[in-house]
Amino acid sequence: MNSIRSLITGATVVAAGAGAAAALAVTGSAAAGTATGTATGTAPATAPGTATAPSAGSFTLRAHHGSDASLDLGAKGFSAGDQDLFAGPLTRKGHAAGRFVGTCTMARVGHKSADQLCEFVLHLAHGQITASGTVRAGQGGPGTFALAILGGTGRYRAAAGQIAVTPTNGASFPIAVDLR
Repeated sequence: MNSIRSLITGATVVAAGAGAAAALAVTGSAAAGTATGTATGTAPATAPGTATAPSAGSFTLRAHHGSDASLDLGAKGFSAGDQDLFAGPLTRKGHAAGRFVGTCTMARVGHKSADQLCEFVLHLAHGQITASGTVRAGQGGPGTFALAILGGTGRYRAAAGQIAVTPTNGASFPIAVDLR
């Protein structure tokens, strides 16, 4: 029961996962929403090899697996209350773009699906973007899921919109950012 957990660990990911279900031994679908992102502009780099993201519009980042920890805080084993913490570097168009930090807390574990409350913080060159929401995962993981952008700092202090995380089995996964 770890499909969301595997996004960070590299198995069947979710959140970027978010972090909580690498083999969520259940079936179901995870449709927390989807979004597509394409670069709508290119901001000048702040340092050689460092890409920055535009303050509005859509762009896609790649999150690379870094560190993660799973805390068994609920009943023993995979259960409500368990937490996954994760962090790693972000790139955009092959250049360093910042880092992400996140957490997912297991809210419900059922026979066919599980629900987590997830929060992601994207640390970019000119500020941070914070996104949060729920993610439902089945045996195959959550699929692409969307989290609402709650706000940010710096260039992103008035940020609104959503991020869409697409779990993969690889060393990195895309995060499409749609700022409004």
